[in-house]
Amino acid sequence: MLFFCLYAFLLIALGLLEARRSREAAAFFVNGRRSGPWLTGFSLMGAAVGASATVGVAGLAWQVGMPALWWMGSLSLGFALMAAFLARSVNGSGAWTMPELIEAWLGRPARMLAACLIVPGWALILAAQFIAMGKLVAVLTGLSPEAALAAGAGLLVLYSALGGQASVMRSDLPQGLMLLCGLLAGFAFLAWRDASPLLALDFSLMNEAFGPGRAASFLLVMGGSCLAGPSMHAALLSAKDARSARRGAWLASLGLAFSAVLVVALGVLCRGFVPASTAPDDVLSSAIALMPGWAGMAMLAALFSAVLSSADSCLVTASAVFCNDILRRRSAALCRASALVLGLLAWLLASQGFSILGLMLAACHACMCGLLGPILASRLLAFLLLPPPSRSPRLCAAAVASGGILGLSPSLAAAASALALSFALTLAAGGMRKD
Repeated sequence: MLFFCLYAFLLIALGLLEARRSREAAAFFVNGRRSGPWLTGFSLMGAAVGASATVGVAGLAWQVGMPALWWMGSLSLGFALMAAFLARSVNGSGAWTMPELIEAWLGRPARMLAACLIVPGWALILAAQFIAMGKLVAVLTGLSPEAALAAGAGLLVLYSALGGQASVMRSDLPQGLMLLCGLLAGFAFLAWRDASPLLALDFSLMNEAFGPGRAASFLLVMGGSCLAGPSMHAALLSAKDARSARRGAWLASLGLAFSAVLVVALGVLCRGFVPASTAPDDVLSSAIALMPGWAGMAMLAALFSAVLSSADSCLVTASAVFCNDILRRRSAALCRASALVLGLLAWLLASQGFSILGLMLAACHACMCGLLGPILASRLLAFLLLPPPSRSPRLCAAAVASGGILGLSPSLAAAASALALSFALTLAAGGMRKD
């Protein structure tokens, strides 16, 4: 309880400090475009390494072993592709949000459709973060699951609404370092106690419990969500220049690759430590409860930081998109109010008993399928310097809409079809406005 209260006090103090600095909309939405490569990189990592990449992936590794690497490995590959092909053009656009960027590339109708995909999709992802935070707060405080969920969600929403993107990016660096240190401490304890589950591990990236179809789904959906993720684009748009954006994306790719190995190793080591009847989403919280004080606190701090850094980025991004692209108002005060409403809706979703990975995959499927194909097609046309024979914003909007609708299906075939269709329709539109 003491740790939670101290952490909450520090977060609220930081949020209040940033609220005084973030009275201007530019600070709330894009951190005044002041972020260097380290802040950008850790913000990208923070947006990606949340409940799914820690609590969810550790539980998956506990079930299937080494193939759990596909989740965070796909994210790492996605950031590498972002650094190589997208970071420069995203940062150079001068947009405040991803849908505004899409308007520059795809036309005005696509902007509204993209915003209507992002806001509910990111509310689902926020609900997944709330579920994980509730489990951690319950371990920290001894509160009932319902009270812990409400306390964790309330803290996160208040902190995010106060400071906006400025507080998100300033806190992501220390939270990222805390995450890595805590994961290393947990790994050291479990390996010292009993390393046999890790030593006996089959290092194959596929097995009977995790086949090629599931690996391809992770690669497509999670890797694609990096390239088409509004929280990731928000971090790139906050970078002070294109060089900082690219270096930040490379840093995030390397950091995620290292974190992936640590989280999967932790999940595997829990096989010899956590009762076999434990639910996958409860593996890490159960392990923490059984650890000695120093290791348990280090792990709690790490997981709390991971969930918080992802959730605050998600909430600020969704509220910024709602205000900037649906309401068309750049107001920090309105964005704060929107964050409170979206946080309440996500808390109600989190109370319904959904799984963390299930919520993440559902949201990423729809958003990735609706946005990735058109983005890649527009960048290809810009790279080839093809003059548009005729602009067709409506056809570009149809590409976004068709991809998002097909992406509502959880099947890999539907996702692949959605990407192919949206990509083809964007190419057929004849090109976008030139950079």
